[in-house]
Parts: sequence; C-alpha cells; structure tokens
Amino acid sequence: MAEGMRVQRSVPIRLQVAQQIRSAIGDMRFAPGQILIERELCEATGASRASVREALRELESEGLVVSIPGRGTEVATISVEEADQIYEARAALEGLAGRLFTLSATATQRAALGQALTRIEKSADPGELLAAKNQFYEVLLEGAHNAVVQQLLTILHRRVTLLRFTSLSRPDRPAESVKEIRQIVTAINRGDSASAERACIAHIESARASAKLSLSTATPTGPPQDV
Repeated sequence: MAEGMRVQRSVPIRLQVAQQIRSAIGDMRFAPGQILIERELCEATGASRASVREALRELESEGLVVSIPGRGTEVATISVEEADQIYEARAALEGLAGRLFTLSATATQRAALGQALTRIEKSADPGELLAAKNQFYEVLLEGAHNAVVQQLLTILHRRVTLLRFTSLSRPDRPAESVKEIRQIVTAINRGDSASAERACIAHIESARASAKLSLSTATPTGPPQDV
C-alpha cells in the first residue's frame, strides 16, 4: 500500500482520499490492473470505509478505476483504441488552450509559463519531466481563461496518467517533447496564436503516436510513458 496517504480534516475527506489515490496512480504506486483493497486504503489514509468508497466512485467517474463484480475495484487500463480517442480529444482542446493563452494570458502568466519551460528543460529524468509538464499545463490552462476547456482537459490529463512511467517508452521521446514544448512557448511569446495552436496539436499528436506504439507492443512490465 502507498506510503504517506493521510488525510487532513480541513478538506472534505473523500476529496483528499480521491486525490491521494489519483496521485498514487499517476506515479505508479498503484499500477494498472491492481486491485484496490478498501481496508488497506482506510488504514493508509485514516479515512472511514464510507469516505474511501465515495472517493473510489469519484475516480471511477473519471475513468481511473473500474468496479468489477466478484473482484472489487481496480486501477483501470487503457486500450489502444481508448488511448487514440483520448489523444484525439486532447489535441483539439490543447490546441484551443494554446491559442486562448496567447490571446488572453497576463504578463504574470506568461512569465510563469517561461519558468515552467525552464523547469522542463532542466529535468533530469522522466519523473521530473512529467512533474514539470504538469506545472506547465496548470499555467497554460489558467492563462487560457476558459473554465470549460480547463475542466475537460483536467479530466483527460487524469486519464493520461494511466499511460505513464514505463521502460517501454522511446529513449528519444523526452528530448523531442522538450523541443515541442519550447516551440509552443516560442509561438506564444511571438503573439502568434495560430502557430501556438498548431504547436500544441503537433505536440499531442507526437505523444499520441508514441503512446500507441508502446501500447501495441506492451508487455506486463507496465504501461507506456506519456510525454
């Protein structure tokens, strides 16, 4: 069971438990296909069984876990077809987010995006790169100033956590990803909203191709990395 999963009473417990499980799935402490045992989650978080069940229902609505009769709740897996659909929707929405950010972000948000890019460029391993990219997207979505786009992409990003951290990922993909994100920021800094949109779409299409390749050749060692 994942370490460090304790709740704080100032925030609704079910939301805390859901976030802790979500994070554990994202960094592969809980792997795709793993059974989540309610008793162990209660012990790890200090939450009641009712709160754990509410958290699991929320995660099931996000597609991160599935309830299987006779087995219980397990971390979801994503098929090649499902991954393709997720990336198709994500490309369209992130292209829109990039265009909106270029048109409406504040100077502070633009500076924060540049700082996020610097963190990405300095990332020394895939784990650091994924954390830095999460920060980048938080800034991008906030600066897009569209709550609907932000909500939809947040859901898609959570589904994408099921595709991360694997030895099957292409060795050259992280460097390609950094280059693609740099092109996004360059277009934004030029004030070229159309180029920013295209760069965002191109980045997701590259990640899509990498994920599909990894999924089609996947072995029990783990799911493909998304960068």
